Amino acid sequence: KISDATKQLQIIAKRHYDLGISHEIMFESIELYKKLLENFKEELALDELTKFKLKELLEQTTATTYIRGTIESIKAFFENTNILEGYSHYDKFFREGMYEKINGMLNLFEHISQYHNTNSSDNNARISSAIFFNSHIECRVGQLLHGIGFDIMTLGNEKLKTETIAIHKLTHSYMNQLIKYYTSKEYKKALNIASNLINSIYNLVYNYELIAKYWNNNKERLLPEILESKKHKNKLLLITITPSEEITIHHEFIIENLNQLLLKHVKRFEFMFFTYFQKHIYIFLNEDFINFREDYDKLFKDIELLAENIRKNYIEITNKSAFYIYKADISKLTNLSYEEIKEMLNILKEETEKKMKEPLVSSLMILDINERKQEFLEKARSRIEIKNLVLEKVKNRDIDIFIQWIYDANLNKRFFEILARAKKNGEYIPAYKFINILQQENAMTLLDIAVITNIIKNLEKIKALTNEFYLNIYPTSLSNNEVIELLKELIGECHKNEIMLNLELTEYAIVANKDIIEQLKSQLFYIAFDDFGVGYTNYELVGELADTNMAKTLKVDGSIVKKMLESNIYKSIVESISIFSKRANLKVIYEFVDSEDIIKELHSIANSIDLPKEKMFFQGFYLHKPSPLEEEYKALGHS
Repeated sequence: KISDATKQLQIIAKRHYDLGISHEIMFESIELYKKLLENFKEELALDELTKFKLKELLEQTTATTYIRGTIESIKAFFENTNILEGYSHYDKFFREGMYEKINGMLNLFEHISQYHNTNSSDNNARISSAIFFNSHIECRVGQLLHGIGFDIMTLGNEKLKTETIAIHKLTHSYMNQLIKYYTSKEYKKALNIASNLINSIYNLVYNYELIAKYWNNNKERLLPEILESKKHKNKLLLITITPSEEITIHHEFIIENLNQLLLKHVKRFEFMFFTYFQKHIYIFLNEDFINFREDYDKLFKDIELLAENIRKNYIEITNKSAFYIYKADISKLTNLSYEEIKEMLNILKEETEKKMKEPLVSSLMILDINERKQEFLEKARSRIEIKNLVLEKVKNRDIDIFIQWIYDANLNKRFFEILARAKKNGEYIPAYKFINILQQENAMTLLDIAVITNIIKNLEKIKALTNEFYLNIYPTSLSNNEVIELLKELIGECHKNEIMLNLELTEYAIVANKDIIEQLKSQLFYIAFDDFGVGYTNYELVGELADTNMAKTLKVDGSIVKKMLESNIYKSIVESISIFSKRANLKVIYEFVDSEDIIKELHSIANSIDLPKEKMFFQGFYLHKPSPLEEEYKALGHS
C-alpha cells in the first residue's frame, strides 16, 4: 500500500537525517532507487502509476523530513541557548519575535505538508491561503526592525542596519519560495531554499547581536549624538526618569515595576524606546506616531499612578518625589554641538541629584529642558571651556597646589590637606568645578599623577610649613602603576624629610584595592578614612586597620557635620562616630566647619563623651579658605 510505503520512507528519511547525512547525498541515492525501480519493475510487478507514486514518495518524504528537521533544529537552538541576553530590553522582544516567526514557519510547513497531495476538494484553497507567509514589516521582528528604537540603536551603524533589515526580508522571501517549490513538487529546490532560510536566520541573529553589543558599548557616546542628529529633527521627544535615591530597601522591586510599566508601552515599537544608563532612564518618543498624544497621555498617567503608589507606600516619610523627570523637544537641540549636548546631559544628571535632596509636595517632579535651554547651554559652554583647560593642564602636570589648614581643639593650626586648583587668566578654578568633569572623562588618575608630581617638587616648602599633611587619592588611581610608583617615591621622600603622610581613602577604595594596600603596607604612611558616615561605611575595616596602626585618622563627612545643627538625627550620627573614633584611638577631623555654632556643638559632643581634646580637629571655610602653597610659604618670609 502507498500509505504503508509512505510511513516506511518517512522512518528511513528520519534515520538518515538524524545520522547527519546531507540532503544532497540523499537525493543522489534517490536517483539510484529510481533506476532500480525502473530496472526491477517487472520483477516487482509495479504498474506505471504505482511506480510513479513511489518515485515521487521517495522525494516527498525525504524533503518533508529534512525541511521539518531543519526548522525544528533552529527552534531548538532558540529554546536551549542563552543568546541575546543583557544588552537591552529589545533583546527579549527580538528573541520572542524570532521564536514566534520560527514556530509560524514550522506550523505553516506542517499545514502545507499535511494537505499536500491529498484529494480533498478544498486542497487548493488551503494551499493558497497558507502559501503567503506574513509580511516582513507586519511581523513582530519586522515591527521592531522598523521601529524608533532600532533606528536609535543603529545610529552611526547604518550599513549594518540596512543589511539586517534586508536579511530579515530575505527570510520571508525564502519561506515563500520554499512553500512554492514544495507545493509544486520541486522538492530538491525546496530543500536548497530551506538551507538558505536557516542560514539567513542565523545571519539575522548574528547581525542583531552585533547591533545590540554596539549600542550597549557605545551608549554613552550615542546618547548625545541622537540629540544632535538632524535625522531625528521634529520627530523625537526625550524624557529622562530618575528614581528617588530615598528608595533603598525596596529599590529593586520599584525599578522592576517601573521597568514593567515601560515595557508595556514600548511594545508599540514605532512609538517609544527606552534605555538605562547610569541610574537614569532615557525614553525616546516618536512624535510622528499616529496615536502619539493618546499614547503619551497614557504613559504619563501610568507613571504618575506608580509614583503616587511608591510615595504613599515606600518614601512618604521623607517628603520626596518618587521620580524626577526631565523632558526635551529634540528639534530645539539639533542646532547644538555634540559637546554642548553631552555637557547639558551631565548638568541635567547633577541637577537631578541635587533636587533629590529637596523636600517636594508632589509624587513627580517634572521639568522642561527647553524652557531652560539658554541656562543649560551657558553652563555647558562654561564646562566645556573648563574641561578643555583642565584636561590640558592635568596632561601637562600643570596643576597648582593649594592647602587648607586643619585646626586643633584650641583652634591652632596643626597640619593641612593638599588640594588641587587649575589656573586660568590669573584666577584659580576650584576643584568642585572640574572634579565631576574629570570623573566623566576618566581623567582622575591624570589629576592624581599631576598632584603627586608637584608635591614631590615642593616638598621642601611643605616641610617649612608642617610636619604632617593629608592627601586625597581617587579610588581608580590605586590600580595605576604610575600612581603607585609615584606614591612610593613620595612616601620615601616624606620619610627622609620627617614628614607624616596621611592618604585620605574611602572604605570603598580600600576594599576595592586591598591587594595594593597590602603592597604598600611596608611603606611609611598612614590611612585617613575620608567621607566617613556616608556611602560605604565599614566600622570593621576601620577597626582592623586601626589595630594594625595603619590608620590614624577618621574624617567625618561634611554633609553630616553641617546638618548637625538642624537635626538631632545627624547630631546623633556625629556623636556615635566620635565615640567610635575615641574607642579606636583615632584622631577625628570634622569637615565643613563653617560657623562658630558648629564648633560649639562639636565641643559639647566631645565633652559629653569625654573625647580627648588632643584627638579632635576642625577643617572648614570658617577657619581657613584654601590658599596657594606658594603664598603660605612666602608668608613665612621666604622669597
